[in-house]
Amino acid sequence: MDADSADAVSGGVQTDDLLTRAVIEALKAGTSWAHIATQLGVPPPVARDHLAVTDREWQEAIVAHENARAARLHDQIGTPRS
Repeated sequence: MDADSADAVSGGVQTDDLLTRAVIEALKAGTSWAHIATQLGVPPPVARDHLAVTDREWQEAIVAHENARAARLHDQIGTPRS
């Protein structure tokens, strides 16, 4: 397995780049942040004061979800974090 493939499997830089490109393309196609989050398996953020969840809250939830996923992957494979 080459280094690029290893990164993709381990959640490395290549995986992050692919995710970034996929999100950009989805937004260009008119997909909402809520839909992107659902596709990634991100649980809905809690709405404040029973208001609708904002795009910013969805973005923050996606970032938190992906950071937690990356941390779990690093812990599983024993890769030191930088």
